[in-house]
Formats: sequence, C-alpha cells, structure tokens
Amino acid sequence: MLRTSTARIDRWCDKTMSVLREQQLEACQERLTRCPTRGIFSDLGEDETRALFQFSYYAHEIRRRYPSRSELCAKVLARLSKEACFLSPREDDLVKRMLLFGGKIQLSDWEEISAAEALISRLWCTLQIENDETATLKLEENLLLPITHAMLSQQYQQMREKLFSFDATLHSLLYLSGFLHAAVPMTHFKGQLPREMREHAEMLIGRYLRAGFDYTQNGQGEILLLHPGLAEPEKLLSGLVGFAPTEIHLTREMMQGGMNGLLPEEVASCEAMRGALIGAIRPECDPEEALEDLRMMAKQGAALSEMREVLESMLCVLPTPRMLSALSQLHLQTVRWVGMPSAVLN
Repeated sequence: MLRTSTARIDRWCDKTMSVLREQQLEACQERLTRCPTRGIFSDLGEDETRALFQFSYYAHEIRRRYPSRSELCAKVLARLSKEACFLSPREDDLVKRMLLFGGKIQLSDWEEISAAEALISRLWCTLQIENDETATLKLEENLLLPITHAMLSQQYQQMREKLFSFDATLHSLLYLSGFLHAAVPMTHFKGQLPREMREHAEMLIGRYLRAGFDYTQNGQGEILLLHPGLAEPEKLLSGLVGFAPTEIHLTREMMQGGMNGLLPEEVASCEAMRGALIGAIRPECDPEEALEDLRMMAKQGAALSEMREVLESMLCVLPTPRMLSALSQLHLQTVRWVGMPSAVLN
C-alpha cells in the first residue's frame, strides 16, 4: 500500500506502528470512496473510462494518455493468466473467496481493503461501500471463467510456490533493515522465472510489491519498500541519494529471525516486556500491538524517555519498576535498523 506523505510529527505517541497502520487504512478507505462503482467491462462513457483508467495501475504503466475502454479490456484479458500468478497473498485469498461465492463477497475485515484496492487497480473488481462497516467487492463477470482456469493451471501452482519463498525473503529483509530498494529483489526474482513468464515480468512483480507491502517511490517511479513500523520514510529518504540499492547477505539465523519477526538476541527482552504488560494495558489497547509499538520504536533508535512516554499512554496503572526495567532491557537489546541511532547514544 502506498505510504502517503505526511508532515513530520515529533511525538512518538502519534507515529507508532499501530497508529501508522490505522492512518494507512483510513487513507485507503478514503481513496476507495472516490473510485468508480462500475467496472471496465460495463458500457461506460468516456468520462467513466478515464476515471477508471486514472484509478488503475495502467495510468502509471501506459505512456499514452487515456486508452479506449476496448483497449483496456483487451489488456486485462491478455495478461490475466500471468497476472493471476502474481497476486499478493491477500489478493489471492479475496479472489478465491469471490470465485467460491459467485463473484462477490462482503469484506469481513477493514484490513482487507488494501487488497481490494489493488484488485480494483488491476481493473478486475468493483467496490460498493454501503456504510462504515460494510463493503461489497465484486469480481467482473467477464473474468470469472478465465481466472478459474488460470488458478487451476500448473503454471499458477509453480509460481505461487516461488512467490511464497520470495515473500518470506522480503519480509526478512524488511525486518532487518526497515526499508529495501525494490530493484534488488525484482532483478533477483525475474532471473528465476521461466522464459515464458518473463514478458511483462517487471510490471507484474511491481504490482505484486505495491499490493503486498508498504512502499513509497521517487519521481522516476522507483519503489522503496517500507516496514510498516518505519515512522518517517521521508526523513530516511532525504539521507539517501537516488535510492541506491544495497545488498544484505542473510545468515540462516537472520533469515529465520526475520521471517518470525524476532531475532534470537531479541527474544529475552521481548518476553520480559510482554510479561510486564500483562494485566496493565488499557482496555482499548491490544497487548501484542503495544509490545510491537515499543519494539519498533527501539528499532528506530527512539530514546528511552520517548519509549517510556508511549508506554505510559498504554497503561491503566502507573508504570512499575518491573515494567521500567523490562523497557530498558527492550531498549538496549533490540537490534537497530540500518542507519538508526544505537542505544548507547540515548
């Protein structure tokens, strides 16, 4: 999902991972309220076709402005069998649910709206928002049979297996560094594809990354993938020249820790903090989200005093010596992201 640019916020209480996630979902929901309600295979007028085009991925991929509706329909159908192989995990789940229930479903979780937005950007789906709690996602009727055939193919099964490994590697890298220039994994993954899948591969992988990860991009369209807990990508990007790609060599232990979202050297402090939070969190807060917020702050080099301020905002009691000791341990033992201040400077 695109990370929208925001003004710099000084207080950590306003830029924790849980707050960022909520802001991302609200921004996505607001965009979807403005998306066209009729799909590309409907009998659209020129203005409606342009609106759909502007909302779609094609607006960034086609140099010529405003292709006709028939041209867009032809592109969707021509690439569909390959594109089905490159759906993000949540997109893939939504499509299968729609196929199971005759082409439309009610979104059961507002966190699914980012995947719904991606499917709409592919021109595969339309969305009807009834109220703040209910939205219906509908797969274009013309695509029901072609997608079914595509997902039953051997090509689809082989690509999903490759993407599972690719996805795990990306999540590991993002946990270790906080951000990742997309050129490195795109080039690596493209080289693993069979010859028949390489046509439009860069475009298909780019859509997969946009649908499955937080990202931002520069004026040249280069993608920088972001860990969802990275609070100020604009500040980070200001220190990078031209999004220069960097290689990270993973050990088996680092890879496993990245996949689990917790490195071996972080386990003890994480468990101590979890134990200290039990029974002390405000009713509207989720204990695991609270712990994750504190860990992501530590990864970004937040000062211990800033972490204590956020901790106190989560509690329904005064912080105990045990909590403060666990917080100090978490602050010291959490591995920092690339370029972030170390604990000794705080």
